[in-house]
Formats: sequence, structure tokens, C-alpha cells
Amino acid sequence: MTYRVRRKLISTTFKINNSLCKLFIDPWGPYEKGFWLWNVGFAVGKSNRQLNDWYYKRKNKRRRSLEQKMTGFEGYKPISQGWRNILRLRWRIPPGDAIMLDCTGGESERQFKMYKHMTNTKNRQHPEWIFDEIKREFYWTRPPYPTDSVWKKGLIIPQIPKDPYQPLSDESYAESFYIK
Repeated sequence: MTYRVRRKLISTTFKINNSLCKLFIDPWGPYEKGFWLWNVGFAVGKSNRQLNDWYYKRKNKRRRSLEQKMTGFEGYKPISQGWRNILRLRWRIPPGDAIMLDCTGGESERQFKMYKHMTNTKNRQHPEWIFDEIKREFYWTRPPYPTDSVWKKGLIIPQIPKDPYQPLSDESYAESFYIK
């Protein structure tokens, strides 16, 4: 029996007051041999169809009306809830793969500053998130890292840490996978 990794779209939908929020985590392509880069998309809209049209870049009025807005009518609360969902769902990608959070929405500078604040606040320290200020992108790699020597020891079985919202430390790095 072979261990085949299946990479498929991960998404979640949640409501804040009258707005519908959707988070997409989609495999984009390989970034190193055997490891993939996943794209994160987050939008706030009126309907599930509008959010799907935005993510898949359909050429219609539903997508265009959503493209210039960052948070809908709810302020910054959807971004903080979206960030918590990213922290929760990041453990569902295969070991060694990376996530890319791209801030290229309607107000990309404000969106980038908000996510940067989420990674660097005193009680929300997430030093494992690397960001590129020029491209306005954030990157995170799921342990074990592709360059780690653990890959030569045996088969890696992914585990979800006890608290998926906590930053990556030496303890949570070790408990995020099992070697068979």
C-alpha cells in the first residue's frame, strides 16, 4: 500500500451579522520537489455564489461588486475571524507544504497592515509567519520543514497540535507530526 497525498480545496464559511465570509485554501503548485504551495483567499460578501465567483475570477457583476471592498460593511471583525480560521485550518495541509496569504484586494495596503498586526501583537506572536512587504504576501510552512532531516527517518504522519491557534514553538513543532 502506498501513502498518497491528496491535495484538494479546503474552505470554510461563517457569518458575521448579515455578511457571509468565506475562506479558501487551494493548492497552487509545487514550490519544491514533492511539496506544494497553497493559496489563501478570503472574502466578505452577500451570497456563497458571489464569493465563489470572486475566488474563481468569473467575469460578471457579482465578482466586480465584491472586488473593491475589503471587509464589506462589518469593519475589521471579519479579518480577525478569518485570521483565526486560517490558524485553525493551516494544520489540514500535508506536512512540508506551505501557505501563501496574498493581500491584493481592494485596499491591499490596509489589509496587509491588519494581517501584519495579527502576526506581531504581544499576545499573538507568530514568528513562524514570514512576510514580504513588496509583494504583500505572508508565508507559513507546515512542520516538518522540507529541509529537515526527519524526512529520512521514516514515514511522516501529520498530527494536529493540542491548541492549533498557538504559535509554532519547539514543543508544538514536535507534536505536529509522528514518525512511523
